[in-house]
Amino acid sequence: MKKILVLVMSLFSVQAFAIDDPNALIRELNKRFSQVNDYTAHVRMTFDIPGVKMNTMNGKVFFKRPDRFRIRTKGIFFLPKQNPLQNMSAMLLDTSSYTSVMSGYEVVKGKKCAIVNIIPLKNVNDLILGKFWIDIKNPLVLKTQITTKNNGTIETENVYVANSTFTLPDQIIIKLETKKIKISKMLAADLNKKSKDTSKDNKLETGTIVLSFSDYKINTKFADSELEKTEE
Repeated sequence: MKKILVLVMSLFSVQAFAIDDPNALIRELNKRFSQVNDYTAHVRMTFDIPGVKMNTMNGKVFFKRPDRFRIRTKGIFFLPKQNPLQNMSAMLLDTSSYTSVMSGYEVVKGKKCAIVNIIPLKNVNDLILGKFWIDIKNPLVLKTQITTKNNGTIETENVYVANSTFTLPDQIIIKLETKKIKISKMLAADLNKKSKDTSKDNKLETGTIVLSFSDYKINTKFADSELEKTEE
């Protein structure tokens, strides 16, 4: 009986240590990321960006490790440069490029999450701080906040259903600061032709992009040429 009690107490101690150790959570996440060498999926994109007219679009996404990513669709669409599909796993997998610090806990969609801050060790890109809300019972990134020099702060919320084992979300909600993002000339030509309200020139507005995924195909070893094509 004593041996069983000691074993149970030891298991609880290991779990408590893991919860308080951001590196342990990241290691578990990286194990899951490492299961996925490539994937494809259908994506539906909806946009609510102040000052930009964009219709709902359907397309297909292609990904290969570590960070090769492409969305194929007809028409012009916008995603921030630091888009979560391309960068989240690549950012966390490169453990030599950052230090991780726990900054507390928060409940996200009913799940207790550790808040893990990723601080870059080298000034090799424009990342200032990466903030990840990681489910402590089932290590998944439920929320992120990425702050960069050029594009301000981009927040995401991730919804997992069918492919949580592979850390692949069924939906990503992206929130971004529209005053700081860089929009291509092609998209800028589609700006609303409304009269300018100078009182709002310095107002920080938030845009939202929702990506909904279906029909994931994981580790199919698709041809590299699929990443070069530009439309579905």
